[in-house]
Amino acid sequence: MQPTHSQTESQKRTEDAAHWVTLSDARALTPDEQKKLNNWLQADTRNLGAFVQAKSHYQALDYRSGLRTAVAPALTATPRRGRRYFLAGACAAGFAGLLAPSATRERFALRHRGRQAPQRYDWHGNQITVDARSGAYFASTPRHDALMMAEGRIGLQVQHLPVQVTAGAMWLGSKKADFDISVQEQAVVVALYSGTLNWQSNEKSLTLTSPSILHFSQTAGTPPVLISRQDLSDENAFARKAWRNGQIIMNNYTLAEAVSEFNRYSDVQCLIASPALAQRRVSGSFNLLKLQDFASATALLLNCKIQQEKNRILFYT
Repeated sequence: MQPTHSQTESQKRTEDAAHWVTLSDARALTPDEQKKLNNWLQADTRNLGAFVQAKSHYQALDYRSGLRTAVAPALTATPRRGRRYFLAGACAAGFAGLLAPSATRERFALRHRGRQAPQRYDWHGNQITVDARSGAYFASTPRHDALMMAEGRIGLQVQHLPVQVTAGAMWLGSKKADFDISVQEQAVVVALYSGTLNWQSNEKSLTLTSPSILHFSQTAGTPPVLISRQDLSDENAFARKAWRNGQIIMNNYTLAEAVSEFNRYSDVQCLIASPALAQRRVSGSFNLLKLQDFASATALLLNCKIQQEKNRILFYT
């Protein structure tokens, strides 16, 4: 039996996605390569989904280069064929378990630019909020929705159709819950505001109850591990969920913690001149997209100074 045109096109898209993920991991892209990647991503929304899917599997399989070259090699220095095609096959095989043949709809979200407020979607009666600089692949079947996270932070209010979430080798499922999930390299943090989540790994399963903050760790070759669980107060939950509306509520944050949040949303990056200043505490509520308001208010609160240049704001004493 000969493959259909759609099958051939899908295989080519998977291989192209694997190529770009492995190439960008191996080294910095040249300007020409970056332009080609941008054009490929914008050519078809399915390319975005394939790219996020490939990146998620790449991280789960721990195919990461140890060091990046300072000068980009020539375009001909592509990843080895064996590694590329193994990754493409792993992507296809791994995601097949999430999708039934009668999949009804797919959605893709790849958000990595600065100066973007979190985006909210109504997805089969469930509310999905995607943070800036976050990537995930969305798909659905008649029985459940599936979300494969690559990086960043996503909020989910599961009210109608059950949702299955994968982050690397970790799997979470829910029929009704309100929670945030954050993925950063090998760490996964879940803020469970209401409802329950079912957690499964290769060796165990557990029902997670609300309200709580759960920290997981997953390293190459080992199942995810639940590192800690803490109760979540109503006040803390309210502050944690503020990002969904483009706000930050700081309750005795260090300046370093506050700056880290604002840097996610702006091309203008905040820097702190000294470790002592970085550990000073600040409280307040701010719009995450109004960096200048935060910088001016913080300078008054901490009695420090700010120096603003084109692409940075420096806090100093």
